[in-house]
Amino acid sequence: MKRILPVVLFILLSVFAADAQILISTKTINLQPSVSAGIQTQIINALDTLLLHVNTGKPAKQEVDSVGSAFTISDYSSLKGIENNEKAKDAHFYKAQLINLYPVGDKYFMSIAYINGTGVENPLRAIVNFVATAINDHVTFTAPLYYLTRNWKIVKMGNTTYHYSDRINLKRAKVFDHKNTMIATKLGLQPESFDFYLCDNYQDILRLQGFEYDSESAGKTEDGYGVDEGVIFSIMHNEDFSHDVFHYYAAKVRTHPRNSAAEEGIAYSWGNPYYTDAQGEMITRQQLITKLSAYLLLHPGADLLDLFTRGPLIFGDQTKVRSLLASLISDEVERRKDIPGIKALIDCGRGDDNYFKVVSELIGINHSNFNIEVIKLVNNYK
Repeated sequence: MKRILPVVLFILLSVFAADAQILISTKTINLQPSVSAGIQTQIINALDTLLLHVNTGKPAKQEVDSVGSAFTISDYSSLKGIENNEKAKDAHFYKAQLINLYPVGDKYFMSIAYINGTGVENPLRAIVNFVATAINDHVTFTAPLYYLTRNWKIVKMGNTTYHYSDRINLKRAKVFDHKNTMIATKLGLQPESFDFYLCDNYQDILRLQGFEYDSESAGKTEDGYGVDEGVIFSIMHNEDFSHDVFHYYAAKVRTHPRNSAAEEGIAYSWGNPYYTDAQGEMITRQQLITKLSAYLLLHPGADLLDLFTRGPLIFGDQTKVRSLLASLISDEVERRKDIPGIKALIDCGRGDDNYFKVVSELIGINHSNFNIEVIKLVNNYK
């Protein structure tokens, strides 16, 4: 066994900004003697500067590797405020502590734990991994994504480049490519190109992004992530991310704050209901219509407006009856008013009042006739 050499790594960097002190530090740890003291100091100093820039704005381009630089900057920018605990009203509640640093080829992997040592119930906020490259006197960082997927297979389908470790469903990939083009074209936009990483679950996504552990996402598995600087991470290894691609394009055409009912409805219609079934296929609206019809038979006094307003989870999964009903309404808007009507719906502004105002103007559905008109849409769905 190699002898562990104690390496005292205590670097304290503080600046004043907006009348508040920003404090970033590392603590004493023991490291294997695989990284020279000079390189250790160089990398740790660079990481301190990177984290300081995250807290005061965003990392500078010269601090990140040129490969995937846009995504890396966005990824690291998500660390801003991670030291904060709003419940404790302490902006520096969690302290950044270096817990690992070791070489991998010509690069270095390092891990930072955000810890509170005051005996709180969960003292660990997150463990974040970084990949560093040290050339001469310059250190750059990159998200672990690019190193961890360096041996993955690559397939291009239209505008989408898929990255995967073991398997891909080309039929679903073709569906997504078609929907990507369709959604962008309908909204008068140019279809964009994406790098799409197929991951088995949300925890795998977090690891690729550098989050070995995140207390706010502990146990979460069924979500995907994107679009972030042209990068997409799959929902449960499914090749179709059209639900959130709609949200991505919709953000480019609306001028008012997002209306969740309007956008979720169109995303369910043009894309999909976001979540996968037990076989890994995207849940379809037809499946949800069947479940809703069965629910209404079992609950003959059910009020559709109430279901829309409250949005209870009646389908036995995370799909939403509110979004399903909104999707039927968006279909009717598109049928009667075409794309100008859809754009008006997208741009209606935040809140149900604004949603119903525009829907009433477009197709005459309002609070008073909602049950009558929407049950027709449910029954006529094909």
